[in-house]
Amino acid sequence: MNETLLIGCGNLGFSITEVFLRRKKKISIIEKNKKSINLLKKKKSKLVTVYNSLKEINFTKYKYIILCVKPLDLEKLSKQLNQFTQNNNVIVSCVAGVTTLSLKNFFNSKLSIVRIMPNLSIKYGQSVTAVYSTNFSEKQKKSLKEFFSFFGSLIWLKKEEEIDFFTAFFGGGPAYVCYFLGCLQKILTRQKINKKTSTSLIFNLLNGTINYLEKEKIGFKELISKVASKGGTTEEALKYFSQNQRFESVFVTAINKAEKRSKEISKSYN
Repeated sequence: MNETLLIGCGNLGFSITEVFLRRKKKISIIEKNKKSINLLKKKKSKLVTVYNSLKEINFTKYKYIILCVKPLDLEKLSKQLNQFTQNNNVIVSCVAGVTTLSLKNFFNSKLSIVRIMPNLSIKYGQSVTAVYSTNFSEKQKKSLKEFFSFFGSLIWLKKEEEIDFFTAFFGGGPAYVCYFLGCLQKILTRQKINKKTSTSLIFNLLNGTINYLEKEKIGFKELISKVASKGGTTEEALKYFSQNQRFESVFVTAINKAEKRSKEISKSYN
């Protein structure tokens, strides 16, 4: 029992499949959508096995059963799964908003259940993934973290409600970064720099900054002090950003709104 079963292969499911393939790990998938099945078949990999029905599966092979379905489909799925799951199976839920208490009510009480909340970067093994469980032993936690280490950074949470913040901050993180980069691109466009060139220049700026931070082993404030000389142009821009903490305040408010929405969604499913 060391293989993984994925149920549901939408956008997140495909990203999880991709990272399994990159790390040469076996994964079995249950998917009914014909379009998704055709896309999976195009992978033509011996590491991927696609099933249409739970009845086809030998559940004794699988340790982790990853759920990537819509919240509204979970209750029906759990009733079907309970007929086949083994006590040693571990339910790994990526279902947004559904708490561990609700998951326990859905599934066989003897099953170990864990919630994970990855982001888009999981496809390339660079996700910041929140993890929470109420019935995992320290040994199980260590085992899961080692097994899924190729997802990126796995952060065990002490309280389940912290998932709402992680969803708001890290789940939405790639979109926030791209929104900011899009603002930079608009500025370049006003300078008559075309989209292709501006995209390349912004990538160089972003990658160069990250590379500098990593190689110099310095923090964000240290880099700022190196760039912003006293009385210079960068300092002038930073003064405007920091005045009344306007730049930080906008981001804090936005994250708070996203966190609040995550809590609202969670209440609607539990």
